[in-house]
Amino acid sequence: MTIREPAIPHADAAPVAVSARDEIRVPSADILLMGATLLWSLNTPAVKVGVAEISPLAIPVIRFGLGSLALFAIVKIREGTLGIELRDLPLLTLCGVLGVTVNQACFVYALTNTGASDVAFLFATGPLITSILATAVGLERLGRRHWLGVLAGLTGIALIVGGRAGAGVGTAMLGAILAIAAVVSSSASALPIRHLLGRYSAWRILAYELGIGSLILTPFAVPSLASQDFGRVSPAAWTALAYTVVFTGVVANILYFTAIGRVGPSRASMFGYLQSVLAVAFAVILLGERVMPLQLVGGLIVIGSVILSRREKPLPGQRLLRKGDLFTDPPAGRLAAATGRVSRLRDRGRRRIPGP
Repeated sequence: MTIREPAIPHADAAPVAVSARDEIRVPSADILLMGATLLWSLNTPAVKVGVAEISPLAIPVIRFGLGSLALFAIVKIREGTLGIELRDLPLLTLCGVLGVTVNQACFVYALTNTGASDVAFLFATGPLITSILATAVGLERLGRRHWLGVLAGLTGIALIVGGRAGAGVGTAMLGAILAIAAVVSSSASALPIRHLLGRYSAWRILAYELGIGSLILTPFAVPSLASQDFGRVSPAAWTALAYTVVFTGVVANILYFTAIGRVGPSRASMFGYLQSVLAVAFAVILLGERVMPLQLVGGLIVIGSVILSRREKPLPGQRLLRKGDLFTDPPAGRLAAATGRVSRLRDRGRRRIPGP
């Protein structure tokens, strides 16, 4: 199967007639987006099952290491090369460290200290944290409604954390802090990505980010991998690990990037609102987790705050950066809207690292 990048029309291009055959492709894109959303929603409960029996750091190393190999193969088929410019290697490394190494270390240890439903709710704050970081470095200017959304989101976080702590779970606070740290690191890796999208496809950036991030994480995982008794790992844990590698690491990315090539990131972002809700529902149904009333209220406030902030129109002269607009698997979600906004210019006259 060949997945083609969407053509970026010239501003002066004449309108193109849309045939009935073209029109029937739009609903299929919605099906692809819904499929990706469902797969990513199951990721948090699946990892929760995995970390109960498998060394936490082993999961992202295996998941993203194998996932990056699959994505490199896709990039090679689609684009014919894996080459990058030497000047971009530091930025790609920074993306890998923030978006995979730090993000996934915090994520898996958050799940060892608190419930999957808590983490899913807290991950919904991604768009708000991305906006705050982008404003801090001068990439965005937030209006009044957006700041109200940020304040509402912080209130929701307090209710999520306080609700679980009040239920007597001693490690809930540590798990919540690690979950928020995972969101911050994921959102921070959006900042260097915007400089790379003018030269490379989202597929190539994602492949290098996963590969570099998992490679840097590997030395930290080796001691626990060496002491892991894989013979005592249950079929359920192996199934959860396989799911994170195949379905959330590869299949969901293929569905998602194929879909946004047809309908664009703005429409795709609407499916992001479902992800946290579905992830919490799966945690309750599959893992038997109990969501306290305060946490449910806090989670709804967080999701509502994101919707409120997104409804605000950009300020004059503002160039939006929305890596975290989707509550997707972090490495893929951070590329979403930028993919639709930046044309892929290629500078062929500069020194490149040759791809295999």
